[in-house]
Amino acid sequence: FDMEWMFGVEDGFDIVIGNPPYISTKGISLDSKKVLEEQFGFVDDTYNHFFFKGSELLKEGGVISYITPKTFWTTQTKRNLRDLILSKQINYIFDTANPFESAMVDTCITSFLKMENQNKEIRFLDGSKDLKNPIGYEINQQIFIDTQNSVIFKPTAYNLKIHSIYGKKVKELYEKWWDKISTSKNITKNEKELEEYRNSLKAGDIALLGCLTEGGQGLATANNGKYIAVRKSTKWVDNILKSRPKKLAEAVSKKNIKDERLPQNGNYVEFLNNLSEKEIAMLFDELKEKYGRDIFGQGYIYKLIDDSEIADVDTLTQDEKENGIDTSKKYYVPYDKGDKDGNRWYLETPFAIAWSKENVGFLKTDPKARYQGYLFYFREGFCWTNILNPNARLLKAKLKQKSVNDVGSMSLSSIIDKVPNYYLITLLNSNILFDYYREFINVTVNIQINDIRQLPIIIPNQAVLEKIKLLFDEIVELKKQNYNDKINDIEMKINNIVNTLYGI
Repeated sequence: FDMEWMFGVEDGFDIVIGNPPYISTKGISLDSKKVLEEQFGFVDDTYNHFFFKGSELLKEGGVISYITPKTFWTTQTKRNLRDLILSKQINYIFDTANPFESAMVDTCITSFLKMENQNKEIRFLDGSKDLKNPIGYEINQQIFIDTQNSVIFKPTAYNLKIHSIYGKKVKELYEKWWDKISTSKNITKNEKELEEYRNSLKAGDIALLGCLTEGGQGLATANNGKYIAVRKSTKWVDNILKSRPKKLAEAVSKKNIKDERLPQNGNYVEFLNNLSEKEIAMLFDELKEKYGRDIFGQGYIYKLIDDSEIADVDTLTQDEKENGIDTSKKYYVPYDKGDKDGNRWYLETPFAIAWSKENVGFLKTDPKARYQGYLFYFREGFCWTNILNPNARLLKAKLKQKSVNDVGSMSLSSIIDKVPNYYLITLLNSNILFDYYREFINVTVNIQINDIRQLPIIIPNQAVLEKIKLLFDEIVELKKQNYNDKINDIEMKINNIVNTLYGI
């Protein structure tokens, strides 16, 4: 785009206005990525590049005005865009939420001048509930710069109170520690310094959750049917029993399978009822091997096991945890696949994984499995639902058993006695930590492990721990007995304790 050749403009345009395309990095060709890298020095979603190009096309003092996704407010990969916008004098930011029926993301309008930040009051308009009658705020854009990761947040009185208490302190913690805790490898690399820091913490201090925990994303088997089984003692067993005959019939029809073991009359219910679980597993495994991994649907689980087939994790040797169990012993172990239903506090996993030496050896070398759990599998800890319902008000964290965890069950474990796992679960399930997460860490629906690592944790005193432990144990017991309707009152008590703890 040559503005002088095309329009006779030499010093830039007065206005650049538009609705840039919302194309993700995944939708960009390798050739385009190469050009973007050469021209801008980075490759990202196209609307990010449009901001830089638009600013480049402006004359000094000119105005840019774009409607784009508002994911850049908090997303770590958009820090360069926030730095660009906050370095200029903002006219206004307008939270338009989702005004388009076909759009998949919430949007905002951003308008700034091509001049250095004048440290003036700016307008923030909140049209998320009423686009035509937005709520207006007047704030100094320095507030955003003074927030961890320079995030942009809705400047309500409540959010500004949180910012006034924690903004500066958490920003200092983030700048000091983030590079040392941003990955499991970095945590291991900086283990000694982090341990000294943890030992120095006392009641009332604030620390990033990532400084207090270890853990990781979890295992992607790339072939759930081969490795994963459902425990017969759980409610999931009915789904498996009903779906197996249908899945088998569909596979036979689609793939024109010829196998002498299969019934000629098409009665797959009766056929499977006359086979043992071992025979069913062998049949499905062999058909997958011959006709394709996804013959029954991607990730379909068809194996059922008794609880008596699951090994006692506490009796496993370190070698068995890291390298697998001999098949002469019980070799299934608990497997946490996350929880699409969004249970909080406690849910005993209905799954188990065949942790044999052969399987573990293969998973370690298969790039599709992304095996990285040798440091943190078989630890008690906590996990959370990794997709946030846009209409939900809370994070959904629960106690994790000593298990192997799936990629859908990102898990962390406390490594400091002062902040036990039950305390961290309680904080994650509280209103205040959800509000902090939503406004100051990630405005999108995807809850990544690095988002959780950024949460500010107050080191509790013994009295607070004792109160929370009693309430946590009460909730877990109610969850085990499916008395979910009795949990709300306890959650209110917990929120009051946490609000007092955080001074909100």
